[in-house]
Amino acid sequence: MTWRAPASSRISLPIAGGAILLVALTVPAAAQRLDFSGFATLAAGNETEVPVEQEEAVARIQVGVDWWPTAILSFHLNLQARTDDLESRDGTAGLVEAYAEADFVGGGSRVRVKGGAFFLPTSLENVDALWENPYAISSSALNTWFGEELRPVGVDVTYFLGRGRLGGTVYRGNETLGALPPVRGWQIGDRWTLLGEELPVDAVVFTSLTAENDDRLGWSARAGWSADTWEAQVARFDNRSDGLLYGDLFNWNTRFDLLGLGWYPGAWTIAAEAGWGPTYLVVEGQRFVSNVAAGYLLVSRRIDEHRATLRLDAWDDGEGSDEALTIAYLARVAGGLRIGGEISSTFDETRVTVQLRRAFSRSPGRSSADDSP
Repeated sequence: MTWRAPASSRISLPIAGGAILLVALTVPAAAQRLDFSGFATLAAGNETEVPVEQEEAVARIQVGVDWWPTAILSFHLNLQARTDDLESRDGTAGLVEAYAEADFVGGGSRVRVKGGAFFLPTSLENVDALWENPYAISSSALNTWFGEELRPVGVDVTYFLGRGRLGGTVYRGNETLGALPPVRGWQIGDRWTLLGEELPVDAVVFTSLTAENDDRLGWSARAGWSADTWEAQVARFDNRSDGLLYGDLFNWNTRFDLLGLGWYPGAWTIAAEAGWGPTYLVVEGQRFVSNVAAGYLLVSRRIDEHRATLRLDAWDDGEGSDEALTIAYLARVAGGLRIGGEISSTFDETRVTVQLRRAFSRSPGRSSADDSP
């Protein structure tokens, strides 16, 4: 299957394509740069259910395309094809991200403006290119949820001054954000929803990143500080949804606060994030509220071509809480080839995963060997 643009975005896509073509025609070819990078993975393990849901075997390929027509302007596409559709609609192949970015530098500060569909830059865990996690095969419950239900479609501005940064986002879509934790439950995984995909919440209702039902803009704000060996950040987002049912898509009004701390002494990475907030829907005029929360503590050590990681997750779906322990080992064996193993366990489910990953890159001055554990 291919990505199908929702009705609200079909007009903007030709306009965006025309703008890109115009830039390409007006900038000399010698001044442009085009990079391709990505990876292919094959994972196998025991079949399990939420919160560590996994099929017995999954194959994926993810490709990033970056084009710099000028020194300050770039365009980015993040594409993926996979075998695990999880009974979703249009979830086999398509776009994960698509945005343009411009950087303006002057007077000791920098302003970055991004427009399109993109991940919010809040994660201390998913910090590699294509929003990948360099520490383990799966991501925490908190960041798995963001990968499944949060993908702003709008404009983001970040101001950098010294070691500090301030950012804000205004976006459309993401109106069903908040449906999964209180209904399906939190999940620990590595499968990110595609643009235009509709992921099942239960047997009847779906969640969507791009659907726009109530014409309300959502927003997000964040602040951070980075030192030589540590960083801290806070963030808040509010999708300003009306909480009503539209066909088989149920809007959820979600306001969420985030706090993150990272410490990087030598070869060690110690990171923790926590998020909490209310989410509600409206049924026959009555508001039903769930106070959801999730957090993790990650400790990871890299030694040469090997990395070992331990992560403790905890979450609350508004009705009850649970925890999970994840132990992962990654090793680069040759060039861009990496092997990995992971065990994630709750009180009820234990998932065991082995993964073979091959990275590739076609970039000036960079090879696929740059993919490290």
